[in-house]
Amino acid sequence: MLTAASAKMTMGPVEFFRAKLEYEITPSGLKKLLETSPNNVCVVDVRAAEAFDAGHIPEARNIPLETLASSFYSLPKDKMLVTCCADLVCGLSTQASLELAQKGFQVQHLIGGFAEWSRKGFPIETATSPAPSQAW
Repeated sequence: MLTAASAKMTMGPVEFFRAKLEYEITPSGLKKLLETSPNNVCVVDVRAAEAFDAGHIPEARNIPLETLASSFYSLPKDKMLVTCCADLVCGLSTQASLELAQKGFQVQHLIGGFAEWSRKGFPIETATSPAPSQAW
């Protein structure tokens, strides 16, 4: 497994940070992507169901990390998957992104997770919100 430390040893800083940025998306970047190309992106929230139900990015799909492997078949290979977890220190979305990338999915992870999305005042759905209109 390639860690940040081993990546730094095998590539220079420019290559490392270029590669890192390619697989990360900010909340503002995701919001723009959802507004301009909603059919090209699928948000995968890997938090526990209780946290997801309390609030999540609109149209996101909840797949807790421990069930991700059994859900590969239901995820679209033709869309960018954006993984989301709780916050900046939560490593679940990075782990999910690695697992998805190893299975051939296009993937990015949301920097700062749901906490940063929420902090920016972007739209949020809850378990009592209307059901998503977009089919997966």
